[in-house]
Amino acid sequence: MNTNIRKRAKAIAWMCTLVYFASYLMRINFAVMLVKIGSDIQADKTDLAVVVTGLTIAYGAGQIISGFLGDRFKPQNMLTVGLTLAAVCNVAMYFSNSIAVMTAVWTVNGFAHSMLWPPIVRLMSAYLNDEEYAYSAVRVSWGSSFATILLYLVCPLLLNFMSWRTVILLCAIGGLLIMVAWNMAHHKLFTEKTSEKAEKTVKNEVGEKIPLPKYVYLPIVLIMLGIILQGVLRDGVTNWMPSYLLETFGLPEEKAIVATVILAVFSVISFAAFDFMHRKLIRNEVFCAAVIFIMSVASAGVLYIVNVISASVAVSMILMALIVSFMHGINLMLITVVPKRFIKSGKVSTYSGLLNSCTYIGASISTYGFAAVAESRGWNYTILLWVIVSLLGTFSCLAATPLWKKFRKDYSDN
Repeated sequence: MNTNIRKRAKAIAWMCTLVYFASYLMRINFAVMLVKIGSDIQADKTDLAVVVTGLTIAYGAGQIISGFLGDRFKPQNMLTVGLTLAAVCNVAMYFSNSIAVMTAVWTVNGFAHSMLWPPIVRLMSAYLNDEEYAYSAVRVSWGSSFATILLYLVCPLLLNFMSWRTVILLCAIGGLLIMVAWNMAHHKLFTEKTSEKAEKTVKNEVGEKIPLPKYVYLPIVLIMLGIILQGVLRDGVTNWMPSYLLETFGLPEEKAIVATVILAVFSVISFAAFDFMHRKLIRNEVFCAAVIFIMSVASAGVLYIVNVISASVAVSMILMALIVSFMHGINLMLITVVPKRFIKSGKVSTYSGLLNSCTYIGASISTYGFAAVAESRGWNYTILLWVIVSLLGTFSCLAATPLWKKFRKDYSDN
């Protein structure tokens, strides 16, 4: 695949990857150090949860706003502004001393990060052909995984000899350096079109726009439902995996970091694996998402059976890592690939933001929903819910597949 990728396209891919890496570096750093922060400022978990929730809500809602703006303003500049504002918020967190101030700062930080994903998708859609876009999509997705692995491995080490505030300040410095690199590079990367097809696409974006066929809105709604369900599982399993391991197997909390890193490592592999599946085996990304949901049904079903018969910490960790990996694959199909199909409408960024926001609807549902179910009915019942959610996602994507196939044939691929 790489032999057909132009050097400029590779440069665009890795520069966007660096931007997305910076986004995660400055967005999840606070959550990674919650235990240390709580003990340092004498705050309980519910108080700190408010800070994280403020970021999550602003990030999810901001996707819609930023998606709309991304189709009306120069995406290169939006990325510069988003990275700068995120870095400023991280610096401000260094000086924040109360939960109220932290929540306000981190809420603004959430909106700053919402300014990054829709413009990235718009730039890749406009300047890269299909093969280059697939190449770039995988690597940009890797950016989030690499940042997650780095933070979870390095933060515990840094906290041995510096404060959590200093760690956040270092993240801000890293983000600012990447912002400077982006601002210097994008002037060269996006001055020339990378292909004849891309040139026609860019002209279409700023000139004549082709309205979407009305029948496409039904599959869009079904895809949004699938993304919500994906968000429920991705964040639900990720967030509550440490609690499950602690309560079921007595695994110490300090060892939960290993489980989190395993999830990130599996996600790196899954992005490449499911991209290959989409390019070589199942070209319809919505049907591909349905197939991945089926894999999640199987894994969650096996996890439920194992948990009922004879629970095993190793088997449980692997199966949960697989479920999260499948959700990353669905994310790749429905949030990264699907928006590209709207390029003729001139609304790639709009739909990218709208679809991505659905993930955080699902995340907000699972954060409290699974906790309540686990406390009232136990983990077996919670895992059974994971099976049901995976089934619903399968049906949602299968229902959207026929009309999406027609849309691809009549509109985006025509």
